Amino acid sequence: MFKICIAGCGDIALKQHGPAIHKYISETENTAFAACCDIDPARARAFAERFGVPRFYVNLDEMLDIERPDAVSLCVPVELTADLACRVLSKGFPLITEKPPGINAEENHRMAKAAEQGPNGRVPNFAAFNRRHMPVVQKAMELIEGFGGAGRITNIRYRMLRVNRTDVNFATTAIHGIDLVRYIASSPYGELNIAYRAMPQYGASVTDYHINGTTENGIAVGMDFLPMSGVNTERLEINTTRGLLELRLPIWAGCRDGAGWLTHYENDGEAYVWRGEEGTADYIAAGFYHENALSFNAVRNGEGNGDEILRNSIASGLQAVEIADCLTKRKTTYQR
Repeated sequence: MFKICIAGCGDIALKQHGPAIHKYISETENTAFAACCDIDPARARAFAERFGVPRFYVNLDEMLDIERPDAVSLCVPVELTADLACRVLSKGFPLITEKPPGINAEENHRMAKAAEQGPNGRVPNFAAFNRRHMPVVQKAMELIEGFGGAGRITNIRYRMLRVNRTDVNFATTAIHGIDLVRYIASSPYGELNIAYRAMPQYGASVTDYHINGTTENGIAVGMDFLPMSGVNTERLEINTTRGLLELRLPIWAGCRDGAGWLTHYENDGEAYVWRGEEGTADYIAAGFYHENALSFNAVRNGEGNGDEILRNSIASGLQAVEIADCLTKRKTTYQR
């Protein structure tokens, strides 16, 4: 029996990872959603009842020691991620952790080191950047591969717009876009310039971020993050030698872009149009199911240290963490 446990039963677990894991076990033989854990016993109990989880705990170490899971999903607040991830990895349990994989480079390195120094060797680990695994993004990657790969990309422009986001640190959300553009470019960033527009009328830390630069494989990139706009959307334009790919990302249930839209424009016309199926569950359209299934299947098939997992490991998110930390510290340049 392949046993999955989840630590953290808050909003992201309840709405996204919980349903994703429940779907996975319902479709996969010899798999169990064995237990959940949260410091709030009422929240843990409610999560267990909702997803038919037989046992719940309020102590992470107790859950790990008793259940001995084959994989652990970690869905805790940003400030707790590094410490709890290291506790899971130090015991040798494969881990999928919700983003960001650390709030700075030191935390990311600490988690990656814990994975490398597991009790029985390297522990499989997976950073849950869900946008990488959205069906609309994967469809775009298929088209790009058909064009000849990332070398055919000339420019990528990404925009994240939000309504009434007065977060103390919006960088922990902006990291989604930073990681996604790097993922699509199939290359690390080289040099970036960062501009800020403070909006103190909304809060002392409310700021727009504007990032421009290049990747190491020569793609020009631009990213805009606006926490106080008039709409909740994420849009992506990928210019290639074969035309323009325009993506509308399905960021959550009920968003205006449904289950995702992709249009390939060539010679001033629509060469290809893809739309996510109406009624697709949020956790599927937004990539949560696919990232969980990918990580669980790799572990159970003995490929926990294979190429696919390494491409999505905690260490793979290092550069995005570094750049998000630059935003937090209001740095104006980044160079790898």
